[in-house]
Amino acid sequence: MTTYEAPRYKELGFYVDGNYRKFSGGFYSTDDAAEIAVLDVITDAVRIDTPEEKPAPKAPVARKAAANSSAK
Repeated sequence: MTTYEAPRYKELGFYVDGNYRKFSGGFYSTDDAAEIAVLDVITDAVRIDTPEEKPAPKAPVARKAAANSSAK
């Protein structure tokens, strides 16, 4: 999900393929490639890049060697 911020205008509006879109509270989120292309051109819209969190691979658990039994 790509998020944009409009710090100067809390309800910045723009058109994509003849349809009106609007920021809400200064933020707009989208996955649509056409909307992203338009928003990248708008100077009042700032793209906020949030890296997707990938689950960290679990480290293999080191096994303890079997203890030698004491010889009595």
